[in-house]
Amino acid sequence: MADQLLQAVHALYQNPDPSVKEQANAWLDAWQQSPEAWAVSDAVLARPDAGLEARYLCAQTLRTKITRDYEELPPSAVPSLRDSLLRMLLATRDGHAATRTQLCLALASLAAHLPADQWAPAGGGVLAWAEAALLSGPVPAWPLAVELAGMLAAEGASFQPSLRPARRRAFLEELLAALPRALGLLGAALGRPGVDAGATLDAFAAWLRLGATNGGVPAPALASAGALVDATLAGLDADGEDDLLYQAVEATVELVYCGAARGAPRPELADLAGRIVSRVMALRPRFHVCCAAARAEAGGGVPGADDDSEEAKALARLFAEVGEAYTELIATGTPQVMGPLEAILDVAAHPSDNIASMSFNFWHRLSRVLTSGLQPQPIGSGGAQEGALAPEESRRRLAVFAPVFERLVGMVRGRVRFPDLFDSWHRDEQADFKRARVGVGDTLIDAATVLGGEAMLRLLAEPLLALSAEVARGAPLDWRGAEAALYCIRAVHRFAPPPGDALLAALFAALPGLPAPPPALAYTVALTIGAYADWLAASAALPGGGGAQVGPLLRLLVAGLGSPEASSAAALSIRRLCEGAAAQLAPELPALLRMFAEIQGSGDVAQNAYEQYDLDEEDVQQLIVGITTVSNTLAPGAQAACLSQLLETLVAPMQAALARAAAATRAGAEPGAESGLGLVVPLMERTTTVFRSSSDRAAVGQALVQLWPTIEAALDRFADDPEATERILRAPRYGLRSAGRAGAGAIPSLLSSFPARFAAGHHPAYLYVISEAIKVFGDEPGYVAVMEPIFAALVAAACARLGSLAAVGASPDLADDTFLLAGRALAYCPGLALTPGTLARLCDAALAGLLVQHREACCSVLAFLARLLDPALAARSGPAAAAALRAAVEPRGAALARLVLAGALGTLAPARLAELGDVLAALLATAGGAGAAWVHGALAALPPQTAEPADRERLAAAATAAAGGGAGEAERRDLHAALAELSDVCRRNRRAQRAAEAALAPPAS
Repeated sequence: MADQLLQAVHALYQNPDPSVKEQANAWLDAWQQSPEAWAVSDAVLARPDAGLEARYLCAQTLRTKITRDYEELPPSAVPSLRDSLLRMLLATRDGHAATRTQLCLALASLAAHLPADQWAPAGGGVLAWAEAALLSGPVPAWPLAVELAGMLAAEGASFQPSLRPARRRAFLEELLAALPRALGLLGAALGRPGVDAGATLDAFAAWLRLGATNGGVPAPALASAGALVDATLAGLDADGEDDLLYQAVEATVELVYCGAARGAPRPELADLAGRIVSRVMALRPRFHVCCAAARAEAGGGVPGADDDSEEAKALARLFAEVGEAYTELIATGTPQVMGPLEAILDVAAHPSDNIASMSFNFWHRLSRVLTSGLQPQPIGSGGAQEGALAPEESRRRLAVFAPVFERLVGMVRGRVRFPDLFDSWHRDEQADFKRARVGVGDTLIDAATVLGGEAMLRLLAEPLLALSAEVARGAPLDWRGAEAALYCIRAVHRFAPPPGDALLAALFAALPGLPAPPPALAYTVALTIGAYADWLAASAALPGGGGAQVGPLLRLLVAGLGSPEASSAAALSIRRLCEGAAAQLAPELPALLRMFAEIQGSGDVAQNAYEQYDLDEEDVQQLIVGITTVSNTLAPGAQAACLSQLLETLVAPMQAALARAAAATRAGAEPGAESGLGLVVPLMERTTTVFRSSSDRAAVGQALVQLWPTIEAALDRFADDPEATERILRAPRYGLRSAGRAGAGAIPSLLSSFPARFAAGHHPAYLYVISEAIKVFGDEPGYVAVMEPIFAALVAAACARLGSLAAVGASPDLADDTFLLAGRALAYCPGLALTPGTLARLCDAALAGLLVQHREACCSVLAFLARLLDPALAARSGPAAAAALRAAVEPRGAALARLVLAGALGTLAPARLAELGDVLAALLATAGGAGAAWVHGALAALPPQTAEPADRERLAAAATAAAGGGAGEAERRDLHAALAELSDVCRRNRRAQRAAEAALAPPAS
């Protein structure tokens, strides 16, 4: 087979025929997954006539096989594999670097599988073995030892090797115990012939990262690594063209975090931290040179002209990481911390947006520390708070840092200005610029938390005031400058000054008087008005209006609807303004109603007779919400009349279109486009939006009754269009939700119509409407008796189409809505579902669909089962329901336990583990000892190659502890953890996962 492999490799890389290449690639993929790949790879690597491509492929194959398929090897073959890898590694010490790297990775993966005592019985694990194997010969292979050491650290943080969880934990502990030895080996390698200093620093950084993310690097180990620390700090002097600089930066960053704890230097490593910070701060003049060069290159406004210097990026990263590691120390505001703070301000001032943004995370952390009011804590530390700062200390710190944040605002606010040549940029470059604007906006929010809304507004309004003075002197409006200032002001709207603030009121008063703005400015003006809608409403409610007039701003936004570029922003802001200032806009309602009529020809209707507005459907929906919200402020009678007017505008065209279509059908013709039938569905969705937005329950209930014939006619007309049917059915669904019990008048029509319609088309949206009715009326006995036979008929019709996993997979939406309906019934009216026939059908369909791969359907099935099996349900449902539940669960319990384990151990995605654990916990709580026996029986079906008895023991014990009513939250957590661990065991490689799935799979139906 070795010769055949070499021929396939030659065909893949050398044959010009694409079909031959494709065949060779397919053969090689199959070969790599076969057990024969072990021996063939070893044989080819030993052949001197094998080419570089074949040697690399075989080294990669061995690495992959060890990572994924280690269990294919008999234990007796492992020592010979290790020795063979060593021989091949030594043979490549001066050869192909990529092949050498794959062999090092293969040995590192082997170390993950093989316990330390099998590498070096006397102690020291794989590193001791590597030292003896690579460094004891006449010509020590120091470069190989360094590379292998780095790979071991990387492998310790990787989840690639197919390991059992216990072995993964043990491997990590072995590596952490070997950390001092690794640092000693790397320190001894410095300066050795053939050893690359950068590679040594890479390995050093990898070991520091491994230690820092797993409890920290012991101080004695760092203290003994003085040579490595010296080499790291010396590497910072390397030229920007030299990779050593970037490798030294990486190692320095890891040193910084190893020497930090809770946002300050570790006390035992204070000297090391001071040395590192001093060395990093000494790089500021070098960074200033990079900044000056970038500014010199940035002229012309062409993207990329300020080409991000890799050297500047590296230095900026150093400054930012030092700041983030020591944020809590910097927050003390002592003179000693001003150096790092100034360095990070230097980063924020760099002309490149990419480089400046490296500082933004530090400013976010610092603002949180300064404004938390508590003893500073590292973000994400999870540590306990140590008590509040004294108010005087908090005020002192804010006073110290206020000028710093003011400088920061001055540096970044200009970054959002649109460049002169922006329209000529490539769309990817434009998208990058817009993302950079978002980052600046977030940083302005951080500054506002420290400075406060009023001070922030005055800083951000400075450019506007300067522009105003220029315009007063006769200069044209610099719309880019105005847009940038408004963008910044919009970004900090959550920190608006108190209502009635004179400066902000004057700004909004000036907006309607702007000359016809360019589209970008009009867009930002609209969004700014929407962002401050609540402030405008509060200001308008002050005596005298507080200087804020919402009417002119509304009219400005309505005018913006005529701009294709600004219409979406205007529509969104009209909605926000209507929601925030609904009471103040009531006098504008007649104009809003006229606009409501005029916009009906836009969007999906696309028959605009007014030609004033050309809006997307989403924009039309936003406007409908806003106008309906303003109508909610009217007196009840006037509100009902307004709602009727809104609906008449929508319903009349629908009824006319349906009537024309019906007349055409009666005449034996197909309704044409002239019938207007295409208007029906979008107008019905707009009706739904009115229902959702109205607060007049009685008026919505009455309107739903009046609309019912139109709904029925639309359902008849679009019976063969599933998408249209779903969109039409949103009207009764949300109509019932908004009307509540005031929608009782529509229930008889709904219950008499929907079962037959569902039986004819099996559209799941009918089920969702019924579930809404159950939610509203489920606790009223008079309705329960009426709904019970209809619910049973709907469930029977749905479950008849969900009899197997394949059937559920073919109709996932039906399964989703069926079990949402069943779950809604269990929550609001359990008696509907807990009848013997209905419950049996639901349980059988749930078992059939539990392993469906459709996310929503699977989640609905699992949620239904967890709710059904919750002991609290039986307790509150009465003896008859509890008996029906026992009768349904007992004959299906073993199959359910088996399916839950099948899903958890491989058939379903790991993201479903929490839901599966909930179902298992509920089953055990309900069934008690019988449930534990079902789980034990399912575990016993797992083959030994998938899970050994010791692997299953924890879940079996957890199931026993969780069985019965006495189990508490602790037992439930243990059950979830045990299920997750066994899942990791069974998913460790494809062989184990497939074996688990096959052992627990339900019998083929």
